Amino acid sequence: MELKIEKSAYQVGVYALLGSAILTSISQVFYANQVQSVHPFLFTGISFAITALYFQAFTFKQRIKVNWAEASKPLLKLNIASTITFMGFYFALKYIEPAIVSSLEMGIAPLFILVLMLLQRKTISTKKWAISIGTLLACFILILAVINGESGIISQISTEMFIGIFASILCGIGAVFCSEYSKQLSDHGWTSSMILSKRYIGIILISFIFTYDLIIPYFMDNIIWILLVTIGGVLIPNYLLQKGIQYTDTFLVMMSLSFIPVFTFLFQLFDARIHFSLVTCVGVLLLFICGISSLKSDIVK
Repeated sequence: MELKIEKSAYQVGVYALLGSAILTSISQVFYANQVQSVHPFLFTGISFAITALYFQAFTFKQRIKVNWAEASKPLLKLNIASTITFMGFYFALKYIEPAIVSSLEMGIAPLFILVLMLLQRKTISTKKWAISIGTLLACFILILAVINGESGIISQISTEMFIGIFASILCGIGAVFCSEYSKQLSDHGWTSSMILSKRYIGIILISFIFTYDLIIPYFMDNIIWILLVTIGGVLIPNYLLQKGIQYTDTFLVMMSLSFIPVFTFLFQLFDARIHFSLVTCVGVLLLFICGISSLKSDIVK
């Protein structure tokens, strides 16, 4: 009976991750289109503040006693990792094709996990090495596509382009730590709502520092799309992602998120600003194959 419950919980985690991927990809394409003429951190400040307040309301109702002595350190680390991950990601979306930003983030993460496992002297299967190397190969293909002007957005080599690539890579590393520290808080008895109400404090503060003089008028002029993207692209996907982290393992969380670039690539075809790129398609499909291989190897658990 206990085995059936564990298997059911694991499947719920997988479905939650897939649902999060679909909603996230839609919001990425829409966001990238909307912020071409504004500061990229305007949206992050407003959206994540709304998300944090929403989950804080649930946290008040739960009335769970928190041991701050053991939770403060992983919470601080989670905030730092979340700030690097999300702010780097949204900055990169302003300058690079959405599917490539997602791909670089998801491609770096699995290999970085294996490096951490090596440092911890954990056993790594040959299949996981093969999956991670294939994912890294896809990343190199996509980086070259951006530099050579063969991506879905034709652009010249610039400082912003390289910063965008670097920010995308940092996203992947930050996402690994986000997953680890979220799991630590979950192990300490924190619910998904408690984690989501506290993990965005750094993002909100830094966003407001950069955009304090623009944020109020911008919000009033764009309130409808900001609320829609916040609910459908941040609030719900992050809740589903948190559930996935809770019920599955870190490697599966990172590799299953390789579905996001696939969905993003498909949805971005509806954006007139972005044209079809064969090189991007090849890189994204390679990531998709690696993601499927990971899911097949882990779902049997």
